[in-house]
Amino acid sequence: MTYFYHSVVDSPLLPREIESESAPSLMLLLIGEFWRYSPELTIPSAALVELVRPLGVSAEAARASLSRLSRRGTLEVSRSGRRTSYALSPEVAATVPVSERLTMAFGREERLWDGEWTVVVFSLSEQERDRRQRLREWLRWLGFGPARDGVWVSPHADVSLVESSLVDFLPSDGLIFRSSHMVGDVNEHELWPLGEIREMYLTFISDLRQFVYRLRAGEVAPAEALKIALLVLGRWRGFPTVDPDLPAQYLPSDWPRREARRLFVSVYDACVPLANQYVRDVLMKYDPELARTTGALTVEEALEHYATQQEQSVDVALIER
Repeated sequence: MTYFYHSVVDSPLLPREIESESAPSLMLLLIGEFWRYSPELTIPSAALVELVRPLGVSAEAARASLSRLSRRGTLEVSRSGRRTSYALSPEVAATVPVSERLTMAFGREERLWDGEWTVVVFSLSEQERDRRQRLREWLRWLGFGPARDGVWVSPHADVSLVESSLVDFLPSDGLIFRSSHMVGDVNEHELWPLGEIREMYLTFISDLRQFVYRLRAGEVAPAEALKIALLVLGRWRGFPTVDPDLPAQYLPSDWPRREARRLFVSVYDACVPLANQYVRDVLMKYDPELARTTGALTVEEALEHYATQQEQSVDVALIER
């Protein structure tokens, strides 16, 4: 199974509390956000270890995280003399544009709905309970809700993405299809944990307001800005995997996603220049040339960058044809 950049460390889980991101997840976020992938890119391990120190990650934990991510194929390791360096593996790097667009665009505007539902139908015996549980986890991650036992529905899920994501779990006689013909009512509160998701949004909003005030007052130093940026981004990117992004008719009028996104963009964008300053200052001690090309992008910059990258990929594909 191909995992997206935002899920290569952990299984699909609800967004975690700020301050509780794991060391491997923080390391992966750091590498994925501050460096655009190229086959020649390598980042000194000593620099990575120093960079995550203000995030509360010890040198020992940082090195263990790098080793773990390397063993899993998430990172590639290279050595030159006594210097060890890391970079995203090509397979994981290839999923970064999709993940970045999903994360940075989520909640920006209401998605139009064509009235069709994506439906997944399956039957797994009690002897295959582990497989069934994993299948249900991934269906939740893809935005599905259980209409009946073994029948899951989503208003937006792309059939090809669902098929590729469930290839290891859906039984051979399972079905995936889209249809606008549905008799009966969909009770959104029974299919999706909207109350729980709402509380997560409200907690997120409450947590971020403290950062807004401190950033406006100029009370955040560059090293702390890096910590805030990665923790806030790590928290926000969990929402597209649990919020099914239901059509407006299935959501309450005061659904808090819009305010949560506004605060995410405000805090993250304010942290980016300060965090870039800190990362470049540290990297200058290890690789001055790399330091000059290092830096995270604001939300809109990321969307523009990866949209352009997607257009270039399409152009290349057309030329190759």
